[in-house]
Amino acid sequence: MSQEQLGLKSGLSRPYISELEMGKKDPSLFTIFKLADALKVKPSFFINEVEQAVSIP
Repeated sequence: MSQEQLGLKSGLSRPYISELEMGKKDPSLFTIFKLADALKVKPSFFINEVEQAVSIP
């Protein structure tokens, strides 16, 4: 899915999604829920990804 498509589905702007991907912005909890809904995943999916990336036991 492109940033533009994700922006349309989530109600977020493409530039903002780009900044999230590049690590320039940190999403709010509300934004995480919007992205999860647009991607048809649970919000915990993102938390699990971060836990694995930083090796939190």
